[in-house]
Amino acid sequence: MAFVSGYEHDIFVSYAHLDNEGEPAWVDTLLRQLHTDLKQRLGTEDLEIWIDHAVEGNRPLTPGIMQALKGSAILLVVMSMGYLASEWCTRERSAFLGFVKDCVADGRIFIVDCRETDLRARPPEFGDLTGFKFWTRDPDADGATRTLGPPDMKEHAYTTMVINLSDRIARTLKQLRIERGVRNQAGTAAVTERIFVARSTDDLEGREEELNGYGRQAGLEVLPDTWYPESSEADFRAAMEADLKRCVLYVQLLSTSRGRKARFAGDKRFPALQYQIASQCQKPMFLWRHPNEDLSAIDDETHHALVEGARAEGFEDFKAAVVAAARSKPPAEKIRSPRVSVFVNADRDDLDVARQLGEVLAARGVECYWPLLEGSPERVRRDLEDNLNECDGLVLIYGASEPAWIRDQLRQGRKILSQRERALAALAIYLGPPPEQKKELAVALPGLLVLDGRAGVNPTALLPFVQRLTPEQG
Repeated sequence: MAFVSGYEHDIFVSYAHLDNEGEPAWVDTLLRQLHTDLKQRLGTEDLEIWIDHAVEGNRPLTPGIMQALKGSAILLVVMSMGYLASEWCTRERSAFLGFVKDCVADGRIFIVDCRETDLRARPPEFGDLTGFKFWTRDPDADGATRTLGPPDMKEHAYTTMVINLSDRIARTLKQLRIERGVRNQAGTAAVTERIFVARSTDDLEGREEELNGYGRQAGLEVLPDTWYPESSEADFRAAMEADLKRCVLYVQLLSTSRGRKARFAGDKRFPALQYQIASQCQKPMFLWRHPNEDLSAIDDETHHALVEGARAEGFEDFKAAVVAAARSKPPAEKIRSPRVSVFVNADRDDLDVARQLGEVLAARGVECYWPLLEGSPERVRRDLEDNLNECDGLVLIYGASEPAWIRDQLRQGRKILSQRERALAALAIYLGPPPEQKKELAVALPGLLVLDGRAGVNPTALLPFVQRLTPEQG
């Protein structure tokens, strides 16, 4: 009996028989483990998985297979080069998509990547769906790829992926059952919040999957769940920003590896690119690195600054902190005494924005100063140094000014700020008018906030800066 009312089968498995050859049979082994784990998650023996063990060939889909496809709630695809080359698998896929037009958007297709495949070779019907990666590069075989599991079906990376796959399928089946109007006696874990976990470098994929599974077990939804387009930086950025807007915080795992180049984005490295995009979306950011990471091994200045600013702590503590932060209520907006001061630094063309921003902060109980642009060069320089020495927070206005001005101010300010006894509580770049896309600053600094006020001075955009300025007031 199927778990989801109205269907004969909960899961239809589409695979190339070539991937089930050998001992143990990989597909059969995966399904046995998945079947057991799913029943335990659902709290019932009612679960039907359909798989065809007949030898595929140049024959039409039988009425029995067509009926099984039509009567299945979920399509599970075992993706490989053999699957892509199989005409039989193509017919199964097309038939299922024909029965259920919106199954991709509804999250009813699950892809198990048992072998490395070129994303561009995948069927267009699957769009940019991400798969569950059941393969790895083996360092003992000069980086050659292999399927997780055989000969050790208890391999940690393999069992972790089985758990994550089972958890996602169970959630989908529960939701489908609810939509069918049947009360789920086993209970349904509601997704409370969403978190964004940046794509990690190859050496941290296991940690990333562990974090994703931990978050889902805690009732969180983890994004992204699709691959982003790599046709241009603008397309990649738009897709990532759309997901970030749905999330309560941004999480990134870092190591000495700079990651692969994003050739569509001027050869930026993916870790730095993702961080740059996220830093402009005003989300709390949780960055992690191993406490024993050797930072001296990082030659790249941008990546060094990124890793250096990450939390160096045990991974279990980090996972718990991420879940706690995702579940916590946003801190109060108001600021109480003692008062703090902010220096709003701006070039001449952005001085009006600095004044307006200062007035908004002053209305919230924050003392604000902006540059003196009149007087002798010595007087102007001394005023700048005094402000940098005494402020609790620093905001740089990036509106009509050029990126070179921002970079110069950051470099000059660092010399003064490094000599202070009291560390700066908050540092931000405020994107001011005009509203069009800004030129890249090519800067990644630990703790740097990027606030979007391109449409004008926006009090809401200032909230992350204010909260960091006085964290004890939350």
